[in-house]
Amino acid sequence: MALSEWFLLALVCLAGGASPGPSFILLINSVIKDGRRAGVAFGIAHGFGIFIYATLVVSGLMIFLSAAPWFSIAFELTGLLFLLWLSISMIKSSFQNVQIDQLGSEAHSAPLMDHFRNGFLIVFLNPKIAAFFLAIFSQFLDAASSLESKLIMVITATVIDGCWYIMLAFIIAVPKFTKFVKTSAVNIEFFLGISLLVVSFVLATKIIIAVF
Repeated sequence: MALSEWFLLALVCLAGGASPGPSFILLINSVIKDGRRAGVAFGIAHGFGIFIYATLVVSGLMIFLSAAPWFSIAFELTGLLFLLWLSISMIKSSFQNVQIDQLGSEAHSAPLMDHFRNGFLIVFLNPKIAAFFLAIFSQFLDAASSLESKLIMVITATVIDGCWYIMLAFIIAVPKFTKFVKTSAVNIEFFLGISLLVVSFVLATKIIIAVF
């Protein structure tokens, strides 16, 4: 792969990773609840999810799976249920934290594995990410592509996505924002939960339209 082609691929992957969506909402929630380490765990898991889909695309398996209409629909429905569960959990947690704060106690931190799980599943249960890579990689991948080129494409997509979310975690956790985050954590979590709930309903509408 020529350097110019790699640079273009990297820019496209960065644009895809930087686009706002449910992943960004969950990252913010992870950092405001459990700090920078939670955000880093989320970013690593998110990059791992990208790695799986990018690998499926360059290996040609994604074309086979996408040929079955039920595959995409099943994953979209599962992802929708996951988003609904997360949004309701965040809203419920915000009310519970209000009661905890009134009692003068601190909320318990969630294990890092919870943030890792959320980071991975928000990618893995979204087949549209696979469609994105299928569309993008097809511009750089042909029958004559070498194994080295395929590895470069997969690694580029994985590293850029993971590093992007890890960088965001460090930015959100900057000390200047710490005081604001701590004093407004309950309101922020409630707002993020509502935002995720709205996203879930929008996705549900799209799925219903696509099916019927």
